[in-house]
This record gives sequence, structure tokens and C-alpha cells, in this order.
Amino acid sequence: MWFPAHLALGYLLGVRSRLLLGWCLLGAALPDIIDKSLGLSGVLPAYQTVSHSIFGLVVVVTALHTAVDDSTYRAGVAFAVGWLSHLGADLFQLTLDGRVAHAAGMLGWPMTHWSNPMVDGSAPGYTDTLLSWLPFLSEGYVAQYLSSASFPIELLVCLAALALFVTDRYRKPQATAGQSRR
Repeated sequence: MWFPAHLALGYLLGVRSRLLLGWCLLGAALPDIIDKSLGLSGVLPAYQTVSHSIFGLVVVVTALHTAVDDSTYRAGVAFAVGWLSHLGADLFQLTLDGRVAHAAGMLGWPMTHWSNPMVDGSAPGYTDTLLSWLPFLSEGYVAQYLSSASFPIELLVCLAALALFVTDRYRKPQATAGQSRR
């Protein structure tokens, strides 16, 4: 899934569920920040590994169980919701785009492996430009991504989050029962 769509989904969930928004956004962003960094630096062979796997889920659940007080617990829940929304959205996107084996491989890492066209060049066009040193920006990847079945849904999620953000920022404050109306 497109990184801005993960942030948008985290925003929608955080605001509508009245979670701690910063923690929810961090949870929604961190899986890509971790795995994309490890993949781009060559430490790991793909962009969806450690934090996109069952292993990552175990880390999140463990963090929730170590919560000491109410504020830490609330932060942990918001972070976990963001993280789980990230994994769920990626699984939805991969399945919708017909890449079920990739989804299963992602969850089962490091026990399972799948072909990653962004790294191994197995899909035509992924590394055919000057941007091949940064495969997820190559023109083949962009064209394939924009024409995928999931892209319109991701775009709608981003637009819904933007609409909610703008609406919340420009909403007129309503008078409470204790305030007099003039």
C-alpha cells in the first residue's frame, strides 16, 4: 500500500476511535519505515519483512502486555491499532491485486519467502529507468501501481482523511448547554 494511504488510514482510525493520534500514526507508519529502510540499505532482501510479519505482531502484543499504567496502555493500544491497520491494509491490497502468495510470504517471514519484483527485477519495467537504483520509483513500478485494482481504494482513503482533517479544522465551535447564545 502507498505510504500516504497508511497514514491516512491511521488518521481516520485515530480520530474516529478517539485514540491517541500521534501513537496511532506512528504505528501506521513504522512498519514501512523499518522494512523499507532495511530493504533499501541491502540489510534484508525485500521491503516487507520483519515488521510486516507475525514476528512484528508478536512485538506489538508484547508491548501492549508490558503497559504499566493507563496512559501507557492507551498509547500502546493506539500504536497497536495503527500497526494492525498497516498490516491489514497491506494484506487487503496484496490480495485485491492478486498477490496472495506475497501476502502469505510477508506474514510468514523469515520462514517463508516470495519473489519481490521491486528487488529482483522479475517484473518487466521495474528497473528500466535511471531510477533503477531506487526500484519503487522506477517508471514500470509507478505505471503498474497506478493501474492496480487497489489504487482507487487507497486514493479514496487519502481523500476521506483529507476531508475529515479539513472539516475538523474549519468546523465552527458549538455552544455547550452552559453557555448563553447571543
